[in-house]
Amino acid sequence: MGGSLAAYAAGLLRIRPEDRPLLLMCGVAAGFGSVFGTPLAGAVFAAEMLTVGTIRYRALFPCFAAALIGDAVTTAWGIDHPHYDMGGMPEFSILLLLRVALAAVLFGLVSAFFSELVRTSKIVFARLASNPAVRSAAGGALVIALVYIAGTRDYLGLSLPLLSDAFAGEGDPFAFLWKTVFTAVTLGSGFQGGEVTPLFVIGATFGETLSGPLSLSASFLAGLGLVGVFCGATNTPVACLLLGIELFGFDNVGYIAVVCVISYLASGHTGIYSSQRIAASKLGRRRLPEGTTIGTARRRRQRS
Repeated sequence: MGGSLAAYAAGLLRIRPEDRPLLLMCGVAAGFGSVFGTPLAGAVFAAEMLTVGTIRYRALFPCFAAALIGDAVTTAWGIDHPHYDMGGMPEFSILLLLRVALAAVLFGLVSAFFSELVRTSKIVFARLASNPAVRSAAGGALVIALVYIAGTRDYLGLSLPLLSDAFAGEGDPFAFLWKTVFTAVTLGSGFQGGEVTPLFVIGATFGETLSGPLSLSASFLAGLGLVGVFCGATNTPVACLLLGIELFGFDNVGYIAVVCVISYLASGHTGIYSSQRIAASKLGRRRLPEGTTIGTARRRRQRS
């Protein structure tokens, strides 16, 4: 929405074509920063999301300004943002670090699974019906059926109560999987909706699910999962590090950084933004052709 409004403003103000990408990034930064109350993360996210592995530093100052102003406007309207607590920082140990690293790998794999499931859902619905209205009707009917199968309406909409349950350690262990399926069907059948909040929910609920097997606090892993799954799906580790700091404070910043880096690498060349360009291979194994995107890298993997 922020990018669309910025594009509309660019047309009204007759902005030069070479300056339009910067204005679009400012729109994204303002939208992200104001919706989640995280202006620093919003600014860096807008400058980092276009290309995997690089940040457009020229855009940082205007994006910071846009994100801070957007957040100030939201605050001036008296809108509050939900707050979640990861709990205190656990006592450091090598075993704890290894468990966090393992969780981070799994967060990255869940990110890749989500991205690929959404893409597959779009392909399947497009093959079943060429008419967009028919696709949407079929998708809506399937979502209704999934509600009856799951026996709950918790996975409709933003599912914010699931976040609260995850941080309280009271969620369903399969909530992350249900939310993934509901979101993939909704987006795949043509309904346009956000992916950010569903990824937050999927990450937090998956983190809570891992808390038992890894013998860690549910709130601690829910916070790491929220940041880690979103990081792997968007390929924005620096923005996600700032996101974790703005949402949860500095207490667990070291673990948040570990999760962001490992999840970013573990998700591979996948992501929710198929037009996102890849500046360099994540693991540096081989050079990628100039102009390679997440979408073209996916097609290249399929052919090989």
